[in-house]
Amino acid sequence: MVAARRKDLDAWAQLLGVTNDADAMAALRSLHGRLLVIAGELNWFQNKFSTSGVLGGDGVMVALHEAATGTLDASEELWQLRRSFERHDRGVA
Repeated sequence: MVAARRKDLDAWAQLLGVTNDADAMAALRSLHGRLLVIAGELNWFQNKFSTSGVLGGDGVMVALHEAATGTLDASEELWQLRRSFERHDRGVA
């Protein structure tokens, strides 16, 4: 994600239900953390499933991998958005 412009940040703040940069950063930090937990749980189950000996689960393994990867990608995008709020709050953006 390219550094967001002020009007983009205003729209994100409204979506997050906040009115200032500090609260937006806190909300994004929380969402980022929650997504990391979800990705960890997906990876845990994928590892457990792969060592279980259950047959016929190739589709499940692929789906778990894609879900974990997508979740990590989303968490990274939210972290980059948080950094845009941080730069804006400091007067850089």
